[in-house]
Amino acid sequence: MADLKAAWAELAEAAKESAVTGFHACSRGGRPWQEDPASVRSMAAMLRSFPAEDASIEGAPSS
Repeated sequence: MADLKAAWAELAEAAKESAVTGFHACSRGGRPWQEDPASVRSMAAMLRSFPAEDASIEGAPSS
């Protein structure tokens, strides 16, 4: 449970630093992604690939 809590903290921090304003994720394999620390960390990594400082136009992908 501590690992999952830490993963969610990482996701929250990545969301604050990201240009992404929202996302939708689906589960595969019968286990909700929200309950799997590795999946939560994967979402955090994805958000980190869209840093806020690179966003020149709101809603537009950076080049």
